Amino acid sequence: MFQEIIQVPWVQLLIAIGLATLPVFIWMNFLFQKKDVSKKTLIKVFLFGVFSVLPLLGIQYIWLFHPEFDVYEIAQKSATDIHLGFLFTFIAVGIFEEITKFNMLRHLKWAKVEIKSINDAMRYILVIALGFAFTENILYFLDIIRTAHLGELFSAVVFRAIFTTAGHMTFSSIVAYYYAIGKFGNPILELDRWTGRQHKFLAYLQEKLGFKESNIFHIQQTLEGLYLAMGLHALFNFSLQMNKLGYALGIVILGFILVLYLGKKRTTYLVFTDEERAKPSTIGEAEEKVVIELMGMWFNEGKYNEVIEICDRLAKRDPDNKVVKLFRAKAVDQKKIKRVKRAIHLLFSEEDYDVEKEEMSLFERLKKTQEEKSSLLLSHQPAKQQSVPPVID
Repeated sequence: MFQEIIQVPWVQLLIAIGLATLPVFIWMNFLFQKKDVSKKTLIKVFLFGVFSVLPLLGIQYIWLFHPEFDVYEIAQKSATDIHLGFLFTFIAVGIFEEITKFNMLRHLKWAKVEIKSINDAMRYILVIALGFAFTENILYFLDIIRTAHLGELFSAVVFRAIFTTAGHMTFSSIVAYYYAIGKFGNPILELDRWTGRQHKFLAYLQEKLGFKESNIFHIQQTLEGLYLAMGLHALFNFSLQMNKLGYALGIVILGFILVLYLGKKRTTYLVFTDEERAKPSTIGEAEEKVVIELMGMWFNEGKYNEVIEICDRLAKRDPDNKVVKLFRAKAVDQKKIKRVKRAIHLLFSEEDYDVEKEEMSLFERLKKTQEEKSSLLLSHQPAKQQSVPPVID
């Protein structure tokens, strides 16, 4: 009876959809349980991911009638070594899948979903990747059910729900991070100029081709993210094909650590919009540039406490300055890294930890010194003798 029911096509489809839905609920709950994100927005973004598989299916459908254009077949036939052929094939798979998911992120505006920060881009592409994996899992589980290999179904569900889906989200998040860095390139490029970081290649293309520096920077950052994600995806797929599950797991874990690090950087939470400033600056432009130039010098010298304090003061005078916000965010991130390095050094040395030297900024130390001098002066002043009124008998 069960065997007869399981052979019904619509029953097979329902089972596949149900199994593919499980990881979606698990990951959505894990990622967005404590996030203030509209469910309507998440559903729209998820549907973008679900339908992102359709272009790939369309291409593969065309290859059935025109095998001479089949990239996978060409890659395998062109390689003299079978392993090399597999590698080329899965490089092609990684390229197609990452480009498809990234393309959906770029066109979220069609669903009236706006990307205002790096964190938004990473968050939305996680959902797109979940949608992509959802459709891919349906097709994969359906194939297993149809071939009656039900013994493989449980292990396939567990593996794809955890590792394959995590891989999709991890690799795509890398693309989203670099894409968003390029998308909000103007303040980032300006900060680089203040800190003395040069983009010679961008300057060369701008001079020779006449392109805007921000546009070239956007393309460059996006391509860097795509190359990195596609490379990791290709290695992941190739490891699976060669039954090197440990390597595949290691790639996902390393990628996840990288995404976790990128996602925790303060710059990912800054909101970048092209809207006019809500609060006008109360400091002169020339004076502000002098202060920002000083911040750039201090940043390069590793004086992150001073940079943070100056940024806090400037924020009161010019609250919507994106460069100041970036300076502060980067200074906080670098301060954390410096603190970790310092802690590791102190762990293996006999040097004592000097709180004043390590944690206090120049301004805080100056303020503390002034307070100590004031208290010292007060302590050395002779107490005024109180006059005693005469006693009248």
